[in-house]
Amino acid sequence: MIAAETDLLALVRRGAVRRPDAEFLRCGAEAVSGRQFLARVEAAAAGLRAIGLRPGDRVAVFVNRSVDEAVWILAAASAGGVAVPVHGRLKDQQVAHILADCGPFAVVASALRLLALAEPVATLAGQRVLRVGDAPLPLASEPAPRADAPLAALATNSPAILLYTSGSTGLAKGIVQSHRNLALGAAIVSGYLGLAADDVVLALLPFSFDYGLNQLLGALHVGAGVVAADHLGVGELATLLRAHRPTTLAGVPSLWHEIAVGFVAGALTQDDGRSLRRMTNSGASLRPADGAAVRAAWPHVQVFAMYGLTEAFRSAVLPPAEYDAHPTSFGRAIPGVELLVVDPATGAPLLGEATGELVHAGALVALGYWRRPEAQAERFRPDPRGGGAPVVFSGDIVRRDADGRLYFVARRDRLLKVAGHRISPDEVAAAVAGMAGVGEVAVFGDDAGADGHRIVLCVAGDPADAGIVEQVRRRCRARLPSYMQPAVVRVLAALPHNPNGKIDEGALRAMLPPWTSDR
Repeated sequence: MIAAETDLLALVRRGAVRRPDAEFLRCGAEAVSGRQFLARVEAAAAGLRAIGLRPGDRVAVFVNRSVDEAVWILAAASAGGVAVPVHGRLKDQQVAHILADCGPFAVVASALRLLALAEPVATLAGQRVLRVGDAPLPLASEPAPRADAPLAALATNSPAILLYTSGSTGLAKGIVQSHRNLALGAAIVSGYLGLAADDVVLALLPFSFDYGLNQLLGALHVGAGVVAADHLGVGELATLLRAHRPTTLAGVPSLWHEIAVGFVAGALTQDDGRSLRRMTNSGASLRPADGAAVRAAWPHVQVFAMYGLTEAFRSAVLPPAEYDAHPTSFGRAIPGVELLVVDPATGAPLLGEATGELVHAGALVALGYWRRPEAQAERFRPDPRGGGAPVVFSGDIVRRDADGRLYFVARRDRLLKVAGHRISPDEVAAAVAGMAGVGEVAVFGDDAGADGHRIVLCVAGDPADAGIVEQVRRRCRARLPSYMQPAVVRVLAALPHNPNGKIDEGALRAMLPPWTSDR
């Protein structure tokens, strides 16, 4: 059994014991020790209780990257409420949707974060706003409460944090994580990564993203230090690496690609990564070319390829010793988790080498969707092997090899049908990944009526390069059967990303005109 705290307040207290006077969290020029961080979390939590927060009340946290942001997320949960971290890059309509959906007791906001909104007064109309930071807010607000009242014990399985999916293909859904989910996830992930008290985690991912939040919680579990910053580009990354000499860096594929390009451009050097012990990837498949570039420049760094989904927090990891031989795999189930591969049509478990839908079972399954009973019934279902605990049907089609390693194939709802063939968009993308002059790749289907789908392939590159489209087509003809050839190839200077760094298919579609085949 993995030793873990039972709730987030206990986890913060654990961090204070392990790192009482050393710097725990730094954001820009501000830094706090573990003991100071605990004092601020407890005071803010008690203050929320003093102004009437009840168990289960939601507290939206719309605060710029700062110590205050981390304090108020953990304070809301520690007070018995449910913290709702709101990503700072979301626009008015997206923020308004989250607030309307979660119905917060209060919105904790900073003036700097509200600058991201076009009409903050209208977006936060009718909300109780608690101000943090020194600058006045552009709307009526009250100072954030502070108090010294004792905090009550928290129920292990009670809701702690409501995380909203990025919503690139529709309105964002809230996913409810319990105290146990988050505290146990911190213990499991920090354990297999080998995090220790002498580690320094460079946290560039948002705390509204389960992957980013786990960096903060994992550091609390082991007493490590955290340097948190908004990621603005490879130049800023180089500055942070040189200034703080972190040992741990987590990223999504877009960050890995930036790093790979940074080596070529000279913005990053071998020396910049000398303090790093480990790098992790999740959120989507890591391009082998980008992983190889990092391994070549920083061969001492352990690469952990991981898989997770917000509905189940964290699922799988590939041990670093296996990465070079299996760079496209995301490994096997992490401790405390079971991963099943099931027949997509029947839900029956498949044994041995198999391709099917990935199902997540075990301790890290979330409590469910916030006020989405139909979506919950579709995704959170009874265990197909029997038993009472619900499991999560991921919607991801994966392949399991003879040694139990898992490989992503496609989203079940993104599989394309062309001339009667079922096609993975990611298999088409893989055919051109790593080409000279080609950066990120995205593939999706456009409705072609009775013929099924028309394959649309978009690459990041130089739109002025007249030969790149034909080079891409030649590569596809050499590597893919006729029914997998793209009908449309488009070259863009850069592909759009959602706030969590994943390619935003909805935004990409909106950038491009209606298609006709350009073969």
